[in-house]
Amino acid sequence: DATILTKAFNVVSTVASGAGVVLPTADAGMRVTIVNTSANTVIVYPATGVAINSLATNAGVSLPTVGRLDYIATSTTQWYAMGAIYV
Repeated sequence: DATILTKAFNVVSTVASGAGVVLPTADAGMRVTIVNTSANTVIVYPATGVAINSLATNAGVSLPTVGRLDYIATSTTQWYAMGAIYV
């Protein structure tokens, strides 16, 4: 039930409770920004076989309402969340 992201800058304005988005296939140096303007927390998942921060492979990260996170890929199997802003 997660929407696959295809852009570098993404605004999530509607998301069902417990639903999320999937980061694009990672490529070293790639940057993706996600802004959550919806009424619910959005779960950000990596593509299959990839990790975010030190989480398990395929595990999602919660992005609360009115939050923004930048995701930076350091390889084809690793994303790091940076620059969190929560209003």
